[in-house]
Amino acid sequence: MGVKETFSKWFGRAKETASDLSEKAQPHVEKAVQKTKETASELAEKAQPHVEKAKKKASEMADKTGAAAGNAANTAKEKVEGAADTAKEKVEGAAETAKEKGEGAADTAKGKVEEAGDAVQDAIEEE
Repeated sequence: MGVKETFSKWFGRAKETASDLSEKAQPHVEKAVQKTKETASELAEKAQPHVEKAKKKASEMADKTGAAAGNAANTAKEKVEGAADTAKEKVEGAAETAKEKGEGAADTAKGKVEEAGDAVQDAIEEE
């Protein structure tokens, strides 16, 4: 077997391996994203009683302190609600970003191996 055939065989295998690894990584990336979403959901559920308690406290404060203070308490209540929603959105966004980064890394690695294989193939063919 000649050098050209040997290199072609090696880089052909490298391309196949990169493709296989990319395919094998996909379920793990999806599992990590799912786990992150589940964790975010669990955290949101755990935070819910505290949010409800804060809403109740803010409502009580509004009743006790009159109209001016009531506006401030309502604002605080809205901010607490918004903070819980924002935290959940951030965690879900982080999960989505992790998925995209994982998929991008797998695709990049596969592309780099293919480029290297093509470059070697071209170099071999030029000889």
